[in-house]
Amino acid sequence: MKISTEALSDKIDAALRLRVGHGKTYSFEALEEVTGIRARTLRSYVEGGTPSAAGLLSLFAALGPGFTSDILSMISQSARKGDDSEPEHMPTLCAATAFSSLLADALTDGHVDHREAAGLRPIAVELMELLAPIAAGGKPSVVRTGGAV
Repeated sequence: MKISTEALSDKIDAALRLRVGHGKTYSFEALEEVTGIRARTLRSYVEGGTPSAAGLLSLFAALGPGFTSDILSMISQSARKGDDSEPEHMPTLCAATAFSSLLADALTDGHVDHREAAGLRPIAVELMELLAPIAAGGKPSVVRTGGAV
């Protein structure tokens, strides 16, 4: 089976549009912090650019099995977490950053109205689910050397 670069780019574009951008689960800036891929470059993927293999793997790691499965569906494959009890630190950072950013935007007028609260709710639920394994003391999926985590 031959996969064209254009078909892959279209699939990545569609999968990112579902998850990244204003009012979505992740902001381009939060994703930049986690993946190291510049926000400008991430935006280019939504406009038809194709990431390198390393860039795509970074997106897989940051955005998790749902995003990965969207891309792998091209070849009738899907992804799953390696161990459901392991914390997902990169998606947690993305979700926390996105939530913080949206909450700060909502609070610019001094309060969160019902529409803003409705927009924050799904991200808060996702964040709680991502935080649960960390709070439970699961094995870290990212190991840093030197200094406190």
